[in-house]
Amino acid sequence: MQSPPPRETSVRIIDAAEQLFADQSYEGTSIRQITDLAGVRLALAHYHFESKELIFHEVLARRANVVNESRQQLLAHYRHQRGGEPLSAEEIARCYLSPYLYWSMHGGPGWQNYAKLAARIMSTERWMGLLGTLFNPLAEVFLQELRRTFPGREEKRIQWAFDFMVGVMCNTFSENNRIEVLSGGLCSGDHRGDACSHLLPFMVAGLTATVDAVPASFGQDFEAIRKPLALQAG
Repeated sequence: MQSPPPRETSVRIIDAAEQLFADQSYEGTSIRQITDLAGVRLALAHYHFESKELIFHEVLARRANVVNESRQQLLAHYRHQRGGEPLSAEEIARCYLSPYLYWSMHGGPGWQNYAKLAARIMSTERWMGLLGTLFNPLAEVFLQELRRTFPGREEKRIQWAFDFMVGVMCNTFSENNRIEVLSGGLCSGDHRGDACSHLLPFMVAGLTATVDAVPASFGQDFEAIRKPLALQAG
């Protein structure tokens, strides 16, 4: 079998790895499986990438860089419209969500694999360093926008607001599609545009509530949980 050109080989390896990592996880995927799916010799994977971990890094970085650039572009658009004034909570949420939605809908099937993979690794400690390298610089930009939009708020509230915004978006794109089962087919995570049309106002309300609402307490709930149901009824 004649080897494909170098760039084509590396792209095929990354494409295959992205699919397998999304379906099977990093730990459940071998380099042999990647090269088999890519249709290249095992030696070529070692030639282009020093390790499976480096392949994983390239899988994430390839699309993360595209999303980050699109977010920066949309931020610049809304900043221009605002003439330097602080963005609204909705504009901040749009700048974070819309690029992810755009590429998942128009970037090809590989973006669905990426979204599922990104959602999976967000819940693990192992890849926090890699996620920080890829996303923390732009996260700081969004945090600064939130500080301008909500001046004088506690930094802790700003940090939680951003973290919750990221988390709910990742869950929506995770493709577990539990909502399709719970809704009896009325709703589906496969309909990304519909899902995000409901997600955006949720994100906006969540940002605002987190920075402004009185923090919740749970004492009376815990007391009710501790109390036997028979005593509650009596």
